[in-house]
Amino acid sequence: MKLCLAFAPIFVAALAGCGGLGAYGAMMAQPGTPAAPNAGAPTTPGASPAATPSPIGSPSESPATKAAASPSSVSVTIRNSCGKTVKVFFGNKPKFGSGTYSTASSNSVQSHSFRPGDLFWIVDQSENGLASVEVKDTTREIEIRGGCSELASR
Repeated sequence: MKLCLAFAPIFVAALAGCGGLGAYGAMMAQPGTPAAPNAGAPTTPGASPAATPSPIGSPSESPATKAAASPSSVSVTIRNSCGKTVKVFFGNKPKFGSGTYSTASSNSVQSHSFRPGDLFWIVDQSENGLASVEVKDTTREIEIRGGCSELASR
């Protein structure tokens, strides 16, 4: 019986014969040590090694694919088409939730980083929400419209 210690450098050579570790054991074997390719792992005649299931288990998507599909941060242009300075709130619930209050000057453009799902609000002087928009991973611009209490996103 072989002892398989995947993280102990002294035993790396023993990993070549550990069929339960599949390709990982073969990959960790030292150069010149014969490796048993997926010993103990089921194989299908004619199947490529990439199609052979890994006994350790592998995710269906790589982390890079998931990150590309759902960005962690979205840069959004906030355009104030209103003729006056507007009080805004970045967060879940103005007045009752955590977030940040700020202002958008009249006829101005600014950039802000959001996470998909974040909310952007127009608030009144008492910090009550007047209008909100949820930022999606496809959102590129939020516009405070001419009436100063409406939002549009694209």
